Amino acid sequence: MLVFAPLVRGGNRPLPLLVLECLGLALLVAVAASRGPREAWSAMPATLRWGLAILVAVPLVQLVPLPASFWSALPGHEPYARVLGTAGLEGARPISLHPRATEYAALALIPPLAIFLAMPLFGRRQVRTLLLVFVGLAVAEAVLGILQTGAGRASLLQLGNPHAGAGATGTYVNRNHFAALMAMALPPLVAIWAAETLPARDARGDLLRGHPRHDDARLARRIAWSIAVALVLAALLFSRSRAGIGCGLAAFGATSLVLVWSAATVPVRAALGAVAAIALLLAAYAGLTPIVERFAPDPLSLGYEGRMRLAGAALRAGLDFLPFGSGLGTFGDVFQRYQDEGLVGYIDHAHNDYAEAFLELGVAGVAVIALFAAAILARWAVLARVAASRSLGVLQVAAGFSVLALAAHGVFDFNFHIPANAIAFAFLAGVFFYEPRT
Repeated sequence: MLVFAPLVRGGNRPLPLLVLECLGLALLVAVAASRGPREAWSAMPATLRWGLAILVAVPLVQLVPLPASFWSALPGHEPYARVLGTAGLEGARPISLHPRATEYAALALIPPLAIFLAMPLFGRRQVRTLLLVFVGLAVAEAVLGILQTGAGRASLLQLGNPHAGAGATGTYVNRNHFAALMAMALPPLVAIWAAETLPARDARGDLLRGHPRHDDARLARRIAWSIAVALVLAALLFSRSRAGIGCGLAAFGATSLVLVWSAATVPVRAALGAVAAIALLLAAYAGLTPIVERFAPDPLSLGYEGRMRLAGAALRAGLDFLPFGSGLGTFGDVFQRYQDEGLVGYIDHAHNDYAEAFLELGVAGVAVIALFAAAILARWAVLARVAASRSLGVLQVAAGFSVLALAAHGVFDFNFHIPANAIAFAFLAGVFFYEPRT
């Protein structure tokens, strides 16, 4: 699922999404039939369990038919009830204003939910292996994105993307969603790079010397992982996604500071700086000028202003539908009533996942966001107290920074509505909340 999800337009098309949903259902059946440690789920924060329960239950409740009189009395529904009455289409209807869209969106929750629930059943070695698969996929996407930067709009490297040419997109359609994948991949790559580069220490903190026979292999691994980090950094820059670059570089800097800088020797710090320099030089060689121009004041201010206006309109619309919301997945149908003259064209997403959740889920959306935020904070507190092991603990800290990177990017885009990124986020969240078994 991790490998397949981004291959066909980020999974954001009916057929690949159907495949992912079928795989997700199979995984849920395997999880339900497993005799694995149920205590691993009970060890998760209660806020996380409640958040997941609300997220799953509310769309189902929104699909329950209600009597016409009760439905028309729901907040925000009266204009629709008036039109339905004029057309002679009165009758029992669900809370959702577009039940099929809500059903579609609810089914799209299956793959990320299945991956997150399956993570506690894996062993430590399997979790590390899955992380290697994820970063390997991200590096392959990065290479494709870098090659696309120097290719024309009609090149085969663009994979028939009608929106190609504005930045690296990999197998995605939108460069912002590609940038989100790069931002999520950077922290685990830094963690793996640190594990290969930092000197090994025993339980007392004393340095361990490796056998000279393995020096060449260690050097080769360090070079390989350094190149991988540089490639993903360069691809992130080539995406020309302002929010993606900002969130990705922030996650890269925070991970480097926490996992590498304080424990590194002077040569290792120099190597870390060299990796970042190589990425910038590679970007400059292939043409950094379009990226710099992307940050010109006028385009930046206009883009920011438009997104803030869009998010504000979505929040105002959400107030009309409190407390039940308009229905999961109904934003594109509902928002047309609230779209002012400054927002041109058909808008299917709020470019702010939190404002969109508020409109579609109402109070439940706010509760889910708050509960997930509390769970993440509680997990960070646990990881700060527990001494991280060289392998898994470091990777969990890195996965936490990946989770924060996409959570921050959600303020400026709709990455949680892209199946591939939602699946990657659920996987990294599963690593972050993973409790090793004895």
